[in-house]
Amino acid sequence: MTETTTRRPDRRRRRTAGIAVGLVGALTATMLGAATAPAVADVGGPTDEGLVAWYPLDAAHTTGGTTANLAEGSTFGPATVHGATATPDGLALDGTDDYVDLPDHLLAGLTDATVSLDVLVDPTHGTPYFVYGLGNTSGTAGNGYLFTTGNAYRTSIATGNWSTEQTVTKGSNLARGVWKTLTWTLSGTTATLYEDGVQVKQATNVTTDPGQIGGGQTTANYVGRSLYSSDRYLKGQVRDFRLYDRALTVSEAGQLAAETSTAAADADVAALDLGDTSAVTADLALPTAGAQGSTITWASSDAAVVSAAGKVTRPAAGADDATVTLTATVTRGA
Repeated sequence: MTETTTRRPDRRRRRTAGIAVGLVGALTATMLGAATAPAVADVGGPTDEGLVAWYPLDAAHTTGGTTANLAEGSTFGPATVHGATATPDGLALDGTDDYVDLPDHLLAGLTDATVSLDVLVDPTHGTPYFVYGLGNTSGTAGNGYLFTTGNAYRTSIATGNWSTEQTVTKGSNLARGVWKTLTWTLSGTTATLYEDGVQVKQATNVTTDPGQIGGGQTTANYVGRSLYSSDRYLKGQVRDFRLYDRALTVSEAGQLAAETSTAAADADVAALDLGDTSAVTADLALPTAGAQGSTITWASSDAAVVSAAGKVTRPAAGADDATVTLTATVTRGA
């Protein structure tokens, strides 16, 4: 018998996994892979161009019920955390009454804008709900606001109630139970919706500027709470809320999502396992998606023996063993 060896890539630098397996009397299957490291982010720090407000919403920055705004030169102070629990991974919200109260008048003077944050929606969460809502409320209904929700994933801006909303929507629900980076930008009348740094939809007929909401006066600026009293509070986790006075570029949106997407891809790489390949005699079940939302594609060095879909054609009786390299490429977001 030959020995089975396992090669685990440096997951800080790679997005693929490898298992080298030597077999006797059957088929030799090898999974290998290599990839380049993600680009270093040009955005994501406290001195980003146009950054108006930044709330990390994690244990490192949340103290005594408030979380400091780390944007250098920002005119906005700390946010108030109601009931939520700060963890190293983000702020945990119970879906009952937990939320973050951001400072008043965040949108004043804004024409172009970007709002971005990371969210993990609990799989048991009901609807409807806001991930965040910035604006005003009459007490029971929103009265001018900017919000994002995950069912369906969309962002709307309104001068009054729901009937005035101008929306850009993906048209499908946000995946739950995994971290997602949600980004909305407005440049002129063009609103762009990103998921994990990838553009999923664009609308070119948005005529309401954020600064028009409430004439620049907004006193109901929330993360995890809707501006409609009958809606549900967010159940899940949030972190890294950011507001810019400009529309980030496609590249910048991808960079904001890079850390979350890299962590998800790393987890999906670590979970790749084809089981015991010491005696391959039947087709292989090659996964095409990871639990953290990654897409997995495969390539084969000899498709006549093992195809990229996992179909196995064994060597003829009496022939030598075959050796094949399968390469798994794991992609998450941008």
